Amino acid sequence: MGLTRLTIEHAYRRVAPRLLGDDVARPDGVSRLAPEWLVLDVNNVCNLHCTMCDVGLGDRTTAFWSNLIGSDPRDMTLEMLERVLEQAEEFFPRPRIALALTEPLIHPHILDFCRAVTSRGFYGAVTSNGSRLRHLAAGLVAAGLGELTLSVDGPPEVHDRIRGRQGSFEELYEGARALLAARGDARRPRLQFSFTVSDRNQGHIADAVAAVLPLRPERVMVSQLNFINDAMARAHNRAHGGPLAVSRSSLGDMDPARFDADLVWQELQRVREAARSSPATRVTLTPDFASASEVARYYAEPERFVGTRTCRDPWRMAMVRSDGTLLPAHGRCYHVPLGNVTRARLSELWNGPAMRGFRRTLQAEGGSLPACSRCCGVIGRRQP
Repeated sequence: MGLTRLTIEHAYRRVAPRLLGDDVARPDGVSRLAPEWLVLDVNNVCNLHCTMCDVGLGDRTTAFWSNLIGSDPRDMTLEMLERVLEQAEEFFPRPRIALALTEPLIHPHILDFCRAVTSRGFYGAVTSNGSRLRHLAAGLVAAGLGELTLSVDGPPEVHDRIRGRQGSFEELYEGARALLAARGDARRPRLQFSFTVSDRNQGHIADAVAAVLPLRPERVMVSQLNFINDAMARAHNRAHGGPLAVSRSSLGDMDPARFDADLVWQELQRVREAARSSPATRVTLTPDFASASEVARYYAEPERFVGTRTCRDPWRMAMVRSDGTLLPAHGRCYHVPLGNVTRARLSELWNGPAMRGFRRTLQAEGGSLPACSRCCGVIGRRQP
């Protein structure tokens, strides 16, 4: 019955925009569809120190840090989760629930969280660095989790160096094996891997994909780096201050202009070849560049948009922090609090004045803001 309802809701999401029209074009900033995803910031700590992550770097100046850590670090309580789920039941179709940010599998009650999500009939997803997965794999399967995405940064030595801990790749790999063993012939949770290009792994993209393909994951996602450099921040802040102001983000000491575009292009070609020989796994590239010159422009001209200028995420998803604060889209978006679920219902906040105002701001600027040009909400996406 649960699968039937989820199938109906998925079909409705595909058909409704064709019948109702595209809400992204509505001048009032209203989204008539319920959020497709609610991303829950279930905890504000991480046990690794990734070299391209503002949290791992301890960079407190960015919106990414503010959204994930903020001034009041805490674990989300089970009471808060139940409050969010109870309110989310008012939506049709129901949103999918993503337990993420900063490292959900070190939350002391993560299995209880997964059971709470699925017992109410929601589709549940977890994104993790995999360090604790081996100990939790059987519990995640038993809880009925829908999908698990593990972030990988390279083959073992490269991954460990970027993550700042020896043996972190082995933990991830053995955890994935434990999950597959517990899953048996079942199809859930779907296993996915996510890889982000950085200066420290740009020559090991294909090796990273090859390292996880033996696990036969349903999907491997390869993405170019999401970032804001100093020039992008200055250009953005000349037009947008206050809560929309930004600073250098997700770079550490990296200089995008120094990325080796030819090397990255060669690696992407190797990835495509590996994908052709592994049809059981869907491999996606974001953006899906057509030439080495496009790779070069991505890093040398980061203020130039690729794919589309229109970000659709604030019409399809929102993030709930551990204290109940609702934010637009996801962790990398602007730190614009939209209200709190302890004082208003999610259904009210989803189309409340703050959210509608944020959407209209994007519309007035052509679909996104200057600092959005290297964000996952737009890179490589096409206009519908």
